[in-house]
Amino acid sequence: MKSFLTVFLTFFLLFTPYGLGNEVKSITFASWSKPDVELFYVLPKEINKDTKVLFIIHGNSRGAERYLKLWISSSKNKNVILVAPHFSKKYFPSYSKLNMASASGKVNTNQDDWLTGSIASFYSFFKNKFQLDSNTYLMYGFSGGSQFIHRYLMYGKDKAIEKAAIGSAGWYTFISFQPFPYGIKNMPLEPGRIEWLMSREVLFLLGDEDNDPKHSGLNRSNGAMNQGLHRYERGYNYFKSLVRIGERFEVPFRWRYKVVSGVDHDTKQMSEAAMSFILEDLDYKNIDH
Repeated sequence: MKSFLTVFLTFFLLFTPYGLGNEVKSITFASWSKPDVELFYVLPKEINKDTKVLFIIHGNSRGAERYLKLWISSSKNKNVILVAPHFSKKYFPSYSKLNMASASGKVNTNQDDWLTGSIASFYSFFKNKFQLDSNTYLMYGFSGGSQFIHRYLMYGKDKAIEKAAIGSAGWYTFISFQPFPYGIKNMPLEPGRIEWLMSREVLFLLGDEDNDPKHSGLNRSNGAMNQGLHRYERGYNYFKSLVRIGERFEVPFRWRYKVVSGVDHDTKQMSEAAMSFILEDLDYKNIDH
């Protein structure tokens, strides 16, 4: 019965008509053993073999649909599907740590809870639903979403991230001998992972006014405070640590560092600063739009 249901649902998803445009739609992703995740998405004018998928990861406000809407205007003539997963606080309290550790830093030993395969699963769903050719996807994250993405680059089960932009994380998992989630001492990376993540096209964004050491959302644990007094300092120190790793081990480092002038912890302005980088190669090819 379960096999029949799976086949039926797959057929239904593949052949149900869908309208294209800038309307925000949503589906409930339930094709795994974890709690359901609502996926908000916007389709482009036309879907073809070159269509890409951009995953927009929300911050701790968990306003997935709000984050998604910030990208609609700039992407309306681009060949990209926008997708914003909503990781509910009830079921995914530590989503920014990929559910691998709690906010206090306690490691979650139950790997079935981890979100290390989440984006790969979501991408597989959209790839099958819209019969996409691409084997890679794009990502953008601000604040808690930035935390999610840089850890997914480290621990994700797939290596399908083609390009990512991350901005204003509150703190980081350094490639250091500190215990996870502040370092990788008790959570080692798989062989070759460091070389792979450093070779990705990543735009690393910081607002030069995101420097409030008393910001209400700032992690003030010992592990986080060791990284710097505020988001700007922590981000600078994190990026600098990756530069040093690249130099020490002669690993090509392709990330770009960008300071956004006059911006503090602002979702809209940081999203706008990332758009040209993420969307630059997503024009329709040989199609009059």
